[in-house]
This record gives sequence, structure tokens and C-alpha cells, in this order.
Amino acid sequence: MSETKKVEKIHNTKVAKIVLSTRYLILLPIIGLILASAVFFFFGGIGLLKLLYDITMTYFGFIEPTHNTDKSIITYEVIEYVHTFLVGTVLYITAIGFYQLFIKEIKFPRWLRVTSTEQLETNLIGVTVVVLAVNFMGAVFAGATRDILTLGVGMGAIILSLAVFLGMRSWADKRNDKEKD
Repeated sequence: MSETKKVEKIHNTKVAKIVLSTRYLILLPIIGLILASAVFFFFGGIGLLKLLYDITMTYFGFIEPTHNTDKSIITYEVIEYVHTFLVGTVLYITAIGFYQLFIKEIKFPRWLRVTSTEQLETNLIGVTVVVLAVNFMGAVFAGATRDILTLGVGMGAIILSLAVFLGMRSWADKRNDKEKD
């Protein structure tokens, strides 16, 4: 082997190692996402427990109502907490997905394994749809009748656009799979 080829091989190996090691930069967003999900879980859990405590104490007459006790408002508030937990879950799944994609595969149940960035995007799109639906439901339950149609149509347009995006991606993936066969 010529001297030039030896130097080139050593150089390529060093460069490859440097480039390969940059994947550990993803640890910063992974840690951030895990902390963010913990905050959503922690404060959402405390808020939900406080709400349930207040409802129970008000129901039995131990305390005066501190908020609207209308059943639909209470239902909406509980759904808001579920929404908070869903966002926390997606942040956690995204952190795990980044780790699996860039650092090392983790032996999770099949439903929690992430093999592509497209799966992470799909999770995020799903949560976006839920967030929009919960926000719209909140406006309806809160009695916001002003511009409710405009709000609903705007949110519906966003949801429709995301559905078309996912559908087009799925169609393109299927087409690419057929061309490979």
C-alpha cells in the first residue's frame, strides 16, 4: 500500500470517528425533553390531584366552591390534564426515540420502539391534533360564541392539512416500497 493511501486511510478513520462522535450532541435535547416531560407529568399530576380534592371537598360541603362546578367545565378541566399528560408522553417518547435513533437501541415493547424520524413526526402531529381539539372544546365549554365558527374552521384546516401530509407520506412510502421490489 502506498504511503498516500495509508495516510488517507488513517485520515478517513479519524474523520469518521469525529463525525460518528458528534451523534452524542443529541444528548442535550434528549435530556431537555425528559426534563420537560417530567415537568408536564409532575405539575399536571399535582394540578389534577388538587382539582379532584377541591371537587370532592366541595361536593361534601367541607369547602366553598372556588371555581365553576358545572359538570361540563369539570369534564373539560380533567380533559385538559389528560392533554397535559399526552404532551408529556410525546416528549418522553421523542426523547427515547432520539436515543434509539442516534445512540443505541433500547429493548422496549414493540409499540415504543422508534426506527425513523417519521414515527416521531407522526407522534407530534397526533398530539397537535389533540391539542387543537382540546383547545376548541375548551372554547365551546367556556361559552365563547364569538368567532367560534372561524376558530373551528381554522383548526379544522390545520388538522386537514396534517392529515393530507400524513396520507401523502404514506402513499409515497408505499410507492417507494413497490419500486424496490
